[in-house]
Amino acid sequence: MVCDYEKYLKIARTAAKKAAVSILEHYQRAGPVDWKSDGSPVTPADRAAHEAIVAVLAAEAPSVPIASEEGGEIVGDRYWSVDPLDGTKEYVARTGAFVVNVALIEEGRVVVGVVHVPVTDESYFASKGQGAFKDEQGQVRTLVGSRRMEGRVRIVGSARHGTEAVAGLCKTLACAEGALERTALGSAWKFGWLAEGRADVYPRFGPTHTWDTAAGQCVVEESGGAVWIAGRQPLIYHHPRQLNPSFVAVADRHGGWPDFLEGQEV
Repeated sequence: MVCDYEKYLKIARTAAKKAAVSILEHYQRAGPVDWKSDGSPVTPADRAAHEAIVAVLAAEAPSVPIASEEGGEIVGDRYWSVDPLDGTKEYVARTGAFVVNVALIEEGRVVVGVVHVPVTDESYFASKGQGAFKDEQGQVRTLVGSRRMEGRVRIVGSARHGTEAVAGLCKTLACAEGALERTALGSAWKFGWLAEGRADVYPRFGPTHTWDTAAGQCVVEESGGAVWIAGRQPLIYHHPRQLNPSFVAVADRHGGWPDFLEGQEV
């Protein structure tokens, strides 16, 4: 078992920043877009970021296997989970709403997580039992998710996935809670919004993978929030093929939230 999470967090942050440099080098010029068998896009920036991350992780933590969206498999109960460029569709559309995800998982639970936003040079990071933080161009501050405010719910959701199901949830919440604010945002940046108090709820109905969520989950949990599947159980990573069930992330785990997924066809 890993004990020195601070050491591994430092490694993860270095890897994420190296990947961001590679991504921005490609972002400055138009490049080719290929398509995977599942219909998702992949670009030279995805591959370059993957190579940058693997180079750092393999050099600094050679005993820990790497499971990346762009290559590598889970081996054992401890491994790195990496999405070198989360939000490739946002990258191709040039919205800037894409991130780098680097997480360390032990026995199904996330113990280190980094979500780095290349375009803005913002980095959200956390490790087990040590809190969550945001580094914004060298200025670091502690993150504490906002406490739930009765009668007002701020929802941040995917800009491209599961919008009908999210709309249904919004309608239900609007009836039950009153005022409702909704924002669409790409990639795992949404977890950062929860952790820094810019949003209250992030629902995700439909498929995601370990590499999409693990880093952000660590940041949210360490800032005082939670990521729940049905029955208000925490999202863990023992599932096959790295596929997640539907989940809802909240900024305030003590906010008296209902089981959002009860009765949902997701």
